[in-house]
Amino acid sequence: MSTASEVLFFGAVAWCLFWVLAATQSRWFALGVALLATVHWILAAGEVYTSTTAFPPPQLALLAPVLIALLITVALPKGRAWLRGLPLFALIAMHVLRIPVELVLHDAYEAGLVPQDMTYSGFNFDILSGITAVLMMVWMRSKRPPGRAVLIAWNLCCLVLLFIIVVTAVLSLPSSLQRINFDMPNVLVTTTPWVLLPALLVPAVLWAHVAALVQLFAGRR
Repeated sequence: MSTASEVLFFGAVAWCLFWVLAATQSRWFALGVALLATVHWILAAGEVYTSTTAFPPPQLALLAPVLIALLITVALPKGRAWLRGLPLFALIAMHVLRIPVELVLHDAYEAGLVPQDMTYSGFNFDILSGITAVLMMVWMRSKRPPGRAVLIAWNLCCLVLLFIIVVTAVLSLPSSLQRINFDMPNVLVTTTPWVLLPALLVPAVLWAHVAALVQLFAGRR
C-alpha cells in the first residue's frame, strides 16, 4: 500500500472522529469509540483476525458488537430519543469519508489485498455516497435546503450501497464464511491500520444513516 493511501486512510479516521464528536457533543462517547478501535487494532496486530478456519470466525467481532449496540439503541425509547436529537448536518457530513476510503480500496486491489468486486472498478459504487454527501452538505446550508423526502431517499440509497460493499467484503474474507473471490480474498481488513475500516469507519457511517433516518421518519427535518 502506498504512503498516499495511508494518508487518505488516517484522514478518513480523523474525519470520522471529528464528526462523531460534533454529532454527539460528548467527549466520552468519542473516547469510547476510539477505545474500541484501539482494542481491534491490538487484536489485529496479534493476528487474531487472520484465522481462516475458526467457527464462528473471529472477524465477526469487527462488526457484530456495534450492530447489536445499534439495534438496542433503536429498540429503546431513550435510544431513539437520543438519535433524534443529533444534528442532521453532522450525520450527513460523516459520509464524506467514503471518498478517501474508496480510493484506498482501489489501491488495495492493485496491491492484491482486496478483490476487484470491492472497488469502484467492480461492483462497489459507494464512492457516490461520499461525493453526494459533499453536495448534500452544500444544499443543506443553502436558502432552500432539501426536504424530508429527499433526505430519506438519499440515506436509503446510500444505505443500499453500504450494504452491498459490506456483504461483498464479509463473503470475501479468508474465513469459514468465505463464499466468493477465492482467487483474491479480502485480507486487507485483517491487518493494521486497515482493520479500522470495519471496526470504526463502517459502523460510524451505518450509525449516521440510522440516526438520520430515525429522526427523518419521526418528522424532524
